[in-house]
Amino acid sequence: MKNPIKLEYYLAALIVITLLNTFLGEKFSSTTLVSVLIAITVTYKGFIVIDHFMELKGANKNLRFLMRLYFVIFPSLIIVSAFY
Repeated sequence: MKNPIKLEYYLAALIVITLLNTFLGEKFSSTTLVSVLIAITVTYKGFIVIDHFMELKGANKNLRFLMRLYFVIFPSLIIVSAFY
């Protein structure tokens, strides 16, 4: 079991990043820039969830690799679609 205090910091970071993404979506007019920034933060948030909340940091390397690959491929598709 992880340290609950440390998990609370990660949860707070996820909430702050989500609020930042909401602010970016509401205030900026450059959709390409916002899409790229949000895709990058989705990747980062996915890695945090995989490592700390799903506790896959010490799990099977193949499973962890596939989960991380999911959070690399789909945000990359978001970035590619922002340019079309």
